[in-house]
Amino acid sequence: MAFRLSEPFRHFALAAAAAGIVAILVFAAYVLAFSTITVVGTVDHKTIVGIRDDTQYTLVVVVPWGIQIKQPAVESLFVDKDANVTIDASLEWAIMSCGYSEIRYLASMRLTTGDSMNRLDPGETMAYFVKRDDFNGLRLAESFTFEVEKSEFATIASLD
Repeated sequence: MAFRLSEPFRHFALAAAAAGIVAILVFAAYVLAFSTITVVGTVDHKTIVGIRDDTQYTLVVVVPWGIQIKQPAVESLFVDKDANVTIDASLEWAIMSCGYSEIRYLASMRLTTGDSMNRLDPGETMAYFVKRDDFNGLRLAESFTFEVEKSEFATIASLD
């Protein structure tokens, strides 16, 4: 005597199996999308960017010999042109007061190891978005180990 599923139950079983497969695929995509990898690189230069009306403006570029002011409106805020400039909350607020709705920080890293998440080989340079505290902690020409997270833009999740 063979066991045979009724037509409605068979449709339910197929739908449940399909939902299970979809859930597994969504979970796998989530894990891949929000994973991080460890990368090693040397700080080439750092950049401060201001956002105004959905447009990004390069404000300051920090290079080994000092800082280069790219927007005259912020020049008076950077009297000391030291390459190890530190941006605190009050300086960030002063920069924003020059007409920017948001300030972003980038660190251009020359990679010692590859960055598979962003398809980069050792020796290539990539500008990663960083938090202000990490921007302050990064020193030009020094090597750092950092975690890169999957994001729309290359982002350093944390420094090791």
